[in-house]
Amino acid sequence: MNYRLKVASLVLGLCAMGSTAVMAATHKTPPWGPGPFKVLLEVNQNNHAEWAITINNLSTMEKVVGMDHAHAEVIAWGPGIKFLLKNSPYAKDIQSLSMYGVQFSACHQTMKAMHITKAQLASGVTVVPGAIAEIVKRHNEGWTEIKE
Repeated sequence: MNYRLKVASLVLGLCAMGSTAVMAATHKTPPWGPGPFKVLLEVNQNNHAEWAITINNLSTMEKVVGMDHAHAEVIAWGPGIKFLLKNSPYAKDIQSLSMYGVQFSACHQTMKAMHITKAQLASGVTVVPGAIAEIVKRHNEGWTEIKE
């Protein structure tokens, strides 16, 4: 009986090793690399086409790369900040993507200049002291910037 237990254990061990090798062979590093990716998307125009591209790019990144392999931040300043408002047609997209870990940041300097309060921002939006400082900070941390 002890001999049969040893043989069964050996067979199970070999099967496990074989399945691990098969899994390793099928889990190759994707062509875009293993990550983690750090992407900063900058929006500074009140242009619906640009914002739609930004949302689409984030959705694609979430589906293709997976947000467990990526950090994404959208920073809006100047006229682009209007897309971060509660009454924006994109407020639901912001809320949804925030749940996947996408950070949406509003420039405090722009908010002051345009008399926008934090209460007017969509759910999921944070405020940074200044967009340019945030962009420079992210560059220094190795983030890739995409200007929409």
